[in-house]
Amino acid sequence: MTEARAKPKKATSRFSSAERRASILAAAKEVFIRSGYAGARTKDIAIEAQINEALIYRHFASKEELFDAAVIEPLESWLETYNHAGSEVATAADTGTQRQLIERGAEQYLSHMEEVLPMLGIALFGSGSYGPEFYAKRIVPLIKEWARRTATAMPSDAPGSKLDQNFLAVAGIGISFFVAADAHFRGTRLDTRSSAKQLAQMMLPLFEHRGEAAGPKAD
Repeated sequence: MTEARAKPKKATSRFSSAERRASILAAAKEVFIRSGYAGARTKDIAIEAQINEALIYRHFASKEELFDAAVIEPLESWLETYNHAGSEVATAADTGTQRQLIERGAEQYLSHMEEVLPMLGIALFGSGSYGPEFYAKRIVPLIKEWARRTATAMPSDAPGSKLDQNFLAVAGIGISFFVAADAHFRGTRLDTRSSAKQLAQMMLPLFEHRGEAAGPKAD
């Protein structure tokens, strides 16, 4: 009687759910950048990630959800960080502290913008009819939220308080987008710290206290 031989086990690499999700997102970014939103297929993303296509749908319900996770979530994450600094800018006792807070927020946002720039470009301009829908569903709410948080950061006696906060939000996003785009298309690494310092210097006059609410004037 011959003994049954155990079949050799295939070597497998085990990943946690979070690690697998991160791997899929990294692969998706490469495919979206290479093929655009419309041209990207989940099959191609699976090949890039070296997994079965069905595994993608254990983490993401659709290609749109996968795209949102790669593009929108980093921006929303920055918005949460920005929210914490908003009231601090408004109540800062001096312009030096205001400058530091604005620089910190600008550097974080520019870093995220540099990361998602190629993906944003695809979503807005390289996906045919999806561009207007993407802008209306995703970018407009971000602009409104940024406008609200900009208003939170704006001292009531500052020059910027007289401006349309929605306009300031659009201007801020536009400046950051093209600062990142300029570095991207020149093939250079964006110096986020230096750029943030310049942005803060440009924006600070809008947030500075005018001193009108400091107390009653002497007779």
